[in-house]
Amino acid sequence: MKRLFCLILMGVLASQNSLSGESQLPQIKEPLNLSYNDFDRYPGLISTIYNIGGDVIVGFVIDETGKVVEPEIIDTFNLVLNDVIIDKVKQMKFSPPLQNGRPVRVRYKLPITFK
Repeated sequence: MKRLFCLILMGVLASQNSLSGESQLPQIKEPLNLSYNDFDRYPGLISTIYNIGGDVIVGFVIDETGKVVEPEIIDTFNLVLNDVIIDKVKQMKFSPPLQNGRPVRVRYKLPITFK
């Protein structure tokens, strides 16, 4: 009975390993293109960022086509930055993530550090 169970378990594990070759993480086609020039319309903000700095964490979903959907700010050090960051994250493009050879949706968190 133990041998039969071991053989079944080995078969299941072997079949899972063969499918893992058909899975891949999304690859960036168009990266985040964010610079201090994007914040020119907010006077004084750039000097604040230079002096203080900080982190912003953006959560979003990469859909089956590689498009960024449902972006949201999870954590920020300055609320004024949020609209520009969301707009820039929406412009990012990825290759579709694959699981068992089929495109799937995945949730990502992107940390952005301002120095």
